[in-house]
Amino acid sequence: MRFSFLVVAFLSFMPSILLPGSAHAHDFWIEPDTFSPEDNAPVSVYLREGVDFKGNTLPYIEEWFTDFSMVSNAGRIPVISMMGNDPAAEISFPAGQTLLGYQSAPSFVELDAEKFNTYLEHEGIEFIRETRRERGEDNDPAPEYFVRCAKALLQSSKPGESFYAEELGYVLELVPMQDPYVLTIEDSLEFVLLYRGEPIEGLLLQAFTREQPELIQKVRTDALGRATIKLSMPGTWFIKAVQIEALNSSANTMMAKAPPTALWQSYWASYLFTVKQERQ
Repeated sequence: MRFSFLVVAFLSFMPSILLPGSAHAHDFWIEPDTFSPEDNAPVSVYLREGVDFKGNTLPYIEEWFTDFSMVSNAGRIPVISMMGNDPAAEISFPAGQTLLGYQSAPSFVELDAEKFNTYLEHEGIEFIRETRRERGEDNDPAPEYFVRCAKALLQSSKPGESFYAEELGYVLELVPMQDPYVLTIEDSLEFVLLYRGEPIEGLLLQAFTREQPELIQKVRTDALGRATIKLSMPGTWFIKAVQIEALNSSANTMMAKAPPTALWQSYWASYLFTVKQERQ
């Protein structure tokens, strides 16, 4: 009885602190406590929201995601944990690579015009401002749904199959074209950005490291959805991209049983991995 009461209290309290308007422009990522796990050793997996690799951890709440899964030589299986766990999961990883994925359920936020326009500029989707001007909304608040589409690649200490390029079917998805774990500093790494399963042109891909988050590479995707970054330093790399689209009334009705009305829907993709000083 005590456990059930605590879970109910937790669920009723947490959404109010996780979804404030000020948190909307924060990044979201999957962060294991190691990207190089020993074979079958338990690893804590955190869900994080913040900036520059700093921020809150989010618990395991089934209602908050549409997919939380892992791909390894065991196939693709759901990540199973206890409701409210933080870290979100404890996982033993098999030999070879494991790709972790998390796609959130839509969350609602409304930003004032200044904050919304600033985030559009910062995330490289400033072209939406022209649409807002045409609709006479440039100085209006912007009600919006947002969805997180996060991936993280782990490489165990023992060799095995590679799953770096596995597509998880997320709305916005980053897919590397080379294995990050056979690369080292000064190598280039090409990504393809998929939107609803198809390459998308003109979106901004941003890349930085935990060690020096202020050094950001910014590259637009080409006509084939490709963008190439240079692995300029060792460390944990964070690759991200954001897409946004206008919503119509019928799209709003699909978001939830009784949703607030939004004018925009954004998708935030991320992909994390580590780079060694020297080639292994």
